[in-house]
Amino acid sequence: MSNASLPSNPNSYGVDDFVAALFRNKKKVIAVPICILLLAAIFIVFAPRAYESEARLFLQIGRESVKLDPTATTGDTISVHSNDRDSEIVTVMESLKSRGTIEKVVDRLGEDVILGRGSVGEKKTNIFVQALRTAVGTAVSVVRSLDPITDRERAIITVERGLEVDAESESTLITARYEAETPQLAQLVAQTLLDVYREEHLRLHRTSGSREFFDRRYSELERQLNDAVTALNDAKNRMGIVSIEARRGTLEARLANIELNLYDNTRQLAAARARVADIRKQLAATPERMVAEETTVPNTGTDLLRDQVFELEVLMLDQQAKYSDDHPALRATKNQLKQARAMLEAESRDRRETTNDINPNHRTLSLALATEASSLAGIVAQNDALNEQREVVAADLKKLNNHELEIDQLQRQVHLARTNYDRNTDNRVKAEIDALLDENAISNAKVAQTATLAEKPVSPNKLLIAALSLMLSGFAVVSLVLISEKLSTPIYKEEQLEEALQLPVFGVLPEQQNPLSTVA
Repeated sequence: MSNASLPSNPNSYGVDDFVAALFRNKKKVIAVPICILLLAAIFIVFAPRAYESEARLFLQIGRESVKLDPTATTGDTISVHSNDRDSEIVTVMESLKSRGTIEKVVDRLGEDVILGRGSVGEKKTNIFVQALRTAVGTAVSVVRSLDPITDRERAIITVERGLEVDAESESTLITARYEAETPQLAQLVAQTLLDVYREEHLRLHRTSGSREFFDRRYSELERQLNDAVTALNDAKNRMGIVSIEARRGTLEARLANIELNLYDNTRQLAAARARVADIRKQLAATPERMVAEETTVPNTGTDLLRDQVFELEVLMLDQQAKYSDDHPALRATKNQLKQARAMLEAESRDRRETTNDINPNHRTLSLALATEASSLAGIVAQNDALNEQREVVAADLKKLNNHELEIDQLQRQVHLARTNYDRNTDNRVKAEIDALLDENAISNAKVAQTATLAEKPVSPNKLLIAALSLMLSGFAVVSLVLISEKLSTPIYKEEQLEEALQLPVFGVLPEQQNPLSTVA
C-alpha cells in the first residue's frame, strides 16, 4: 500500500466538474426545461386575454384654473405659474379615480356591462378555459358568500382594479387606461369615464346660485349708490362747493397770492415812507424863492446929484463974479458944492436890479412829495385790503376744514357703494357667462385623445412569459444539478484518489463510508 497523502481540498468544484455533472444528469437537464416551457406555452395559449383602452385628457389653463368663487372672495383672479399647476393635475387625477366618478360610470353603463355579462364585444374563449372558469367561479362564489356584496359593488370594484390614471412630469396631459376582457368593453368604459369626468369637472367648478345671488343684490346696491350720491350732492350744494380738493386748492392758491402781494406791499410801503421822509427833509432845506434875474441900469439919483453939482458950480461962478470970497452967500454955495461933490463921489454911476421867482427845486420837491404821498396812501390802502382778503380766505379755509369731515364721510359712502355696485355688476356678468359656458359644456378639460380600440391584448405578455420561462428553466437546471451532485457525490473522486495513491481505483463508497476501505 502506498503512503501517498490524499488531497487537502476534496470538495473543490470547477467548470469541468459542472459540465460533467450536466452529462451525468442529462435526463433531468432535458426534462425540466421542456416541462417549464410546455407549461408556459399552455398558459400563453389558454390564459384569458385582457385588452386595454387608453384615453387622454388635456388640462389647459382656463377659467377653472384662475377664477375664484365670486360669492366667497374679494378678488377676481389669481396668478398661475407652471409649477403651481401640479396640485391641479393631482386633483384631476384623484377625481378621475374617485369612487364617486366610478359609481356614475357604473350607473351609466350598468353592472352587467361592466361585469362582462352584456353584449359588448366578443370574448375569445375555448372549452378548456370555460371549464376552468366554471370550476374557479364555483370556488370563488363559495368564498364570496362569506361577505356577500351586490353586483353594483362588484362592478365598482372591477372598474377600480382595471383603471389606471397617471400623468407625465411637467405635462398637462392626463392618461386614463382601462383593462377589460374585450377591446370594445375597455373602450366603452374609458370613454364613459372621460364623459362622466368632464360633467363632474363642470359641476365642481360651478358656483351654484351665484347668478340669482347677484341679481338679488343688484337692485339694493343700485339704491344705496343713488342715495349716497344724492346725499353728497345736497351737502355740496349747501356748502357751495364742487370738490373739497378743488376748493382747497383754489383757496390755498388765493391765500398764497395774497401773502406774496402782502410781502411785496410791505416792501413797497417801507420804500414809499422812506422816500416821503427824504423828500420832506430836502424840502425843508430848499428855499421856496430865489433870484431869477440881475441887471445893471443907470443910477438916476447920481444923475440928479450931478445936475445939482453943476447948478451949484454955475451959481458959485455967478456969485464969484458978483461977490467977494468972504461973502456969506458965496461961502454957503461953496459948502453946498463941496457936500454935493462928496455925495456924488460916494454914489456909483450904475445900479443893479434883481428879479425874484419861485425856486424850481422847491417846486419839484413839492410835486414829488405830493406824488409819493399819494402813492403811499395807495399802498397803505392796498395793504389794508390785502389784510382783509387774507382774513376772508383764512375764514373760508377754516369753514372748509369744518366741512371736510362731512364731505369725506359722504364720499367714502359713495366710493364704497360704487365699488360694491361695480363689483356686483362685474360678478353678475361673470356669473351669466359662467352659466352660459356651463350650459354649453365648455371647460378647460379637453379630450386630447378619445378612448382607443386596441385589438391586441396587453395580457398575457408573451415575450415576458417566454423570457421568464427561459430564466426559470436555466435556474431550475442549475439548481437541480447542484442539488443532485450534493446528495450523491462522494468525498473523493476516483481521479483524485488514483493521483494521490498512484494506484488503480475500481470505485468509491458513498459519503457516509470511509473511502480508504475501497482501495486495493
